[in-house]
Order: sequence, then C-alpha cells, then structure tokens
Amino acid sequence: MRSDSRAALLDEFPELAAENVILPKEVYAHFGLVFFKFALIEHSLINIMIFSTVGKMLAERKIRSKSEWENAFDAAEEKAVSCTFGNLVRHTVAVQEFSPLKDELKEAKVLRDYFAHHFMREESGFFSSDDGCWLLLEKIREVRIKAMALEEILKQKFEQMCIRFNIPLPSESDTSKMIESYLKEHEEALAAENPNVGWEKNAL
Repeated sequence: MRSDSRAALLDEFPELAAENVILPKEVYAHFGLVFFKFALIEHSLINIMIFSTVGKMLAERKIRSKSEWENAFDAAEEKAVSCTFGNLVRHTVAVQEFSPLKDELKEAKVLRDYFAHHFMREESGFFSSDDGCWLLLEKIREVRIKAMALEEILKQKFEQMCIRFNIPLPSESDTSKMIESYLKEHEEALAAENPNVGWEKNAL
C-alpha cells in the first residue's frame, strides 16, 4: 500500500526523486499546495453563499432592477467574505443542491482546521527523518486529492443552482476579462514604490 502511494506521488511529482531533493522543504511546499486547495473550496463556498442569497431574492421578486441586483450582490458578498469556513459550510448545506455533500463538507472543515491549527505542531516530529517526510508527503497527497474532488463537485452543483435560480453563468470571455482585470490590478500594485500585501492593508 505504501509503495503504491509512493509511486503515485513520484508519478505526479517526479522531482521528488532527484538526488539533491530536500524532503523537509518539499513537505512545506506540499503543505502549501493542499492549503491552497482548501482556499479554493472556501472561495467556492463564498460564491455559493452570494449567489444563493441573491438567487432567493430574485425568486421572491425582491430584486427588480440592475441597481437592486448590484446592491443585493454587494451586501451578500460583504457578508460571505466575513464568514468563517464553518459558517460558510452551514449555509451551503442548507442549499438544496449541496445538502447531499454535508458529510464531505464537514470532513473538509475538519481537515482544513487541522492543517491550519495543528499540522505544524503535531507532525513536526516526522520532519526529522526521510521516512517521516515521505509519510507526510504521501498522506498530504491523499488529502489534496479529496479536496480537489470536492471542489470540482462544488463547481458542478453551483452551476445547477444558478440554472435553478435562472442566474446567467459568466462566459469564458467574461471570465477571461475578470482574470485580466485582476492581474492588471496586481501588476499596478507591484509597480508602486512600496506595494502592500493584504495583511498590511487590513492591519489593525
């Protein structure tokens, strides 16, 4: 079983077989990669909360104009981005398309919280040996695959929800424009004399 896990890991990341590989650094990198996948799930949950909120308002005819849509969207977005991961999960499982994913989302929260609050402290002993690092890399891969699969299902269910609420999904062109605008914003920030990152902008 372990040999199969190692083979799958090396097949995905052949650089791990290099003679000069520094395994503790690779564990840090793979930790970052799996946490990024949890961030994608969180972003999906935020979108679900926003669009389910405005979709329900549309269905109840509480939105009748473009300005009302924009105001409702902005208010829903402000609320969603302020929610904890757990509150986002609670909202999501109350939406009919996502209720069958209750167990998967609960597991994702438990895993995400472990990596956020416990991993570095409780697993640090494994960093001291190659075997320990390989164990962590193999186990992290299992979590990452679960997270990727869940995020893909959330995307599919999100589309179904939007269709139910008759909310038009963005086209590939719309998505490309949004990405271009996002990248331009950060390129302009980099061009500034002393650019700030998010935690500096939001510091108390």
